[in-house]
Amino acid sequence: MNICFVLPKFSRRINGGFKIIFEYANRLSERGHNVKILFLNETSFLKYKIPRFVKKRAANYLTQKEPMWFNLNSQIDKVSGYDKRKMECLNETYIYIATSISTVDYVKNINAKKAYFIQGYENWDKSDEYVCSSYQLGMKNIVISNWLEEIVNKYSKIPCEVIKNPIDTSIYRDKTPLSDRNKYSLAFLYHEQEQKGSKYVMEAISKLKLLYPDLLVYSFGTSKQPEEFPDYYNYYYCASQDETVNIYNKVKVFMCGTIDEGYGLTGLEAMACGTVLVSTAYRGVYEYAIDKKNALLSPIRDVDALVDNVIKIFDDENLANYLSKNGIDSVSSGFSWDNAVDKFEEVLKSI
Repeated sequence: MNICFVLPKFSRRINGGFKIIFEYANRLSERGHNVKILFLNETSFLKYKIPRFVKKRAANYLTQKEPMWFNLNSQIDKVSGYDKRKMECLNETYIYIATSISTVDYVKNINAKKAYFIQGYENWDKSDEYVCSSYQLGMKNIVISNWLEEIVNKYSKIPCEVIKNPIDTSIYRDKTPLSDRNKYSLAFLYHEQEQKGSKYVMEAISKLKLLYPDLLVYSFGTSKQPEEFPDYYNYYYCASQDETVNIYNKVKVFMCGTIDEGYGLTGLEAMACGTVLVSTAYRGVYEYAIDKKNALLSPIRDVDALVDNVIKIFDDENLANYLSKNGIDSVSSGFSWDNAVDKFEEVLKSI
């Protein structure tokens, strides 16, 4: 098959949604498919007041150079929406895959087979009406979670397919037994977006520090270290995959304060590494987390509930070991990349 993933722009920073798409691109390419990635790039450099021709040249250059944070298969052709020569290589023989609400308008106007890979309910800067209308365009909708399936199927002309985001358990695995990790240690993903709930995690950590003066805190993210971070935070800016795996294996708890998200890949990664997930009960987390079975979940924006759940893990070794083991088992049994790519391939062939 000829397959073209359509992304809004090149990515210089680690992005969970892009990471999943790059993984699919790599694995489909390895199976012999001709894979291209089209980066529209129209939203590149919006905050810079520079001539349009300079933006085009810079976008074309960076499209070929990036992503430096991901090892993309060299057989995959990266195309900039500003590069007329490369754009001419794309035609109706490709299956075009929209990957976000910002790429739908481009894909819907192409005279070719189309799919829409939906990783979240993207109403952050669009109306609900606009977002839901994108599910009615007749593309083959592919969603990553059961809760998205319920929403999309209310509007889609044909039933959507559910393919949950997997992880590579040969990379994300428990290298350090929970008993060998610092007893009072935790990690979290820092993100500037309000919906990620970082401020609630930080409030919870402040309360935990009073209870456990030796608390060890690790954090990572794609933003520069915020000035309000206390000195006892160990922050990794744009942490590599190896660095995040090492962080997961250093700590007992991975804490997540998300308000709303389609999935939440870091929680799944942490569980695969044997770290106990303590999270808010946002919609996406239920795709892999079961309260009191393989994680501890609490109401959204409830800082005290987050604190209480971390205390339970710190003070009850049996509970921590139980949740850790169940977390590893649940990830290894239900989130295989091979199975996900098999299904993705079948869906594309069926269009």
